[in-house]
Amino acid sequence: MAFNNKSDQKGFSFEYDVFGMFQSQGYLVRRGVPLSYGNDATDIDVMGIVFTSPFQGHRIICDCKNKVKAKPFERIFWAKGLGEFVKASNVFVALNKTQWEIIRFAASGGVKIVTSDTIEEYRKGQPSYGLADGHFYTEYEQKMKNAAKASSLLTNILVNTKKLYLHENPYVAVNICMEFLSNIAKGLEHSENHSKDHYDTLKYLACELTVLVGLQLLWICSDVLGLPEKARREHISSKLTYGELDPGTAKNIINTARDLANEIIRASVPKSMMPKDVDFGNIVPPPYTSSLIGLIERALARPNVYLSMPQHLDFLLFEQGIKDRDYSDDELIDLFGYTLSNEKFKVSRNILSFVREACGLDWKSMWRKGGAVQPAPREVINADKPVEPSLTVKGSVDGNESKEKAEGSAD
Repeated sequence: MAFNNKSDQKGFSFEYDVFGMFQSQGYLVRRGVPLSYGNDATDIDVMGIVFTSPFQGHRIICDCKNKVKAKPFERIFWAKGLGEFVKASNVFVALNKTQWEIIRFAASGGVKIVTSDTIEEYRKGQPSYGLADGHFYTEYEQKMKNAAKASSLLTNILVNTKKLYLHENPYVAVNICMEFLSNIAKGLEHSENHSKDHYDTLKYLACELTVLVGLQLLWICSDVLGLPEKARREHISSKLTYGELDPGTAKNIINTARDLANEIIRASVPKSMMPKDVDFGNIVPPPYTSSLIGLIERALARPNVYLSMPQHLDFLLFEQGIKDRDYSDDELIDLFGYTLSNEKFKVSRNILSFVREACGLDWKSMWRKGGAVQPAPREVINADKPVEPSLTVKGSVDGNESKEKAEGSAD
């Protein structure tokens, strides 16, 4: 990426340091998440998301300033207000260095200060992966900027994809992701008509939107937690179908539009040529609804296997996929504590399978090798098939392999 000056370069580098720190603590992390309100807009420098049992989502945000004159009090107040607005569980301000009095003042207002020394301490011995690799992905971002200049469609998808990390309705967010992914799949099918930068941008978006699908699945699990099975499935289907609207309101709007259309026809067309009444038909759920419900049911039955699924997708797609990076078992154990054969990676590949089947995204054509990045060989479980609950107590996952097999898991 071309920087305007050394200060900009240092600022980006500092953000990536913070990115790596939160990633090493188990968060799914993103930089420059846009927040719009009316005509005003700002970016969250670094945002992290993590889920804990039972499907409780937590957001953290960090305002990063490594300038000598960082105006720490101004940054503390700014970050605090921003954190309240996005309902962040914790708010951080990252400074190159600061005084103990400022750290203590921030803490009194619920803001945590991290300095360069703190960041280095937390990251010690913890390698970064995927989008935390500043050297690789700052150059990749420049490619995407070049491609976006030549394509209004790419620009629209790039801008709106990052906004989905703060979308308040996970059902609407999933529908947007699936629509974008379907468009991207079509673009990848005709990659020979585009530049290399355009193709690489499509790959990046396919990965980012797939991570978002996994993330929204967990937010949906949080929303339906505690509902009886029948009510849960009906609720998910209804929300995917009607989005923000109440179903009754949506049906009334359709019926009113139908009646109005028929009245206009009667007033404009001679009786001898009068067609049959207009009927807009029923509003039906998206075609992927059943498969998505099946994934949600599986996640609810085995929560601890799914809670870190977005982070594992992040690794598979942005580290092994786009970077075409091979990892030994020892390296993976150092990074995650387990290898790609672990169930947590297997359920992540089920999300890849879901996206492939629902959007027609050909993952195999995107990677030169990367066998670990391939989707699960079996189709995603259907919502009409019963899902056995986990055999473990209080939502925890027992490591005993025979018990996992006894569940009859399709993951």
